[in-house]
Parts: sequence; structure tokens; C-alpha cells
Amino acid sequence: MFDFLLYGIGICATLFTLSSTVPQIIKGIKTKKTDDLSIWLILALIVGLTLWIIYGIGKNDIIIAIGNTVSVSFNVVLLFLKIKYSRTPIS
Repeated sequence: MFDFLLYGIGICATLFTLSSTVPQIIKGIKTKKTDDLSIWLILALIVGLTLWIIYGIGKNDIIIAIGNTVSVSFNVVLLFLKIKYSRTPIS
């Protein structure tokens, strides 16, 4: 029962993490404007989430590894949009 609860918490954590990135991706695609996004924040998230993937793999925790892999993928998309649509990508 406790493992099932932890599994659910891991899924919820992943959904909350994704819910912060998806609206930014949608807005960037619709408006083709990303000047209000910080490239440094996106890069920090990618690095931090990548470290969580490594941690999850090291702990044999599939929820941490897969959840953060999906989050890294979304943040890479956001980084691409930032570089493509921003007048000054490095800001």
C-alpha cells in the first residue's frame, strides 16, 4: 500500500512539473514570442532534471527517471522555441 502511495506521489510530481512547462510551450508556438522567458532558467532546469534522471537510474526508480526524462524533453522544446523566436535568446 505504501509503495502504491509513493507511486501516485511520483506521478503527481511529474504532472505538476509538466504543467509548468506545457503552457509556456503552447504560448511560444501560438505567439512566436519568447522574449519573456529566461534562457538561464530553462538551462538550469534541463541540468537539474538531467541530474534527477541520473539519480533515478542510480536508485532504480523508474518514476523519477521517466518523469524527469519527459520533463527534460519538454524543456528542450522550450529552449528550442526560446532560441528560434526570441529577439535576444541569451538574456
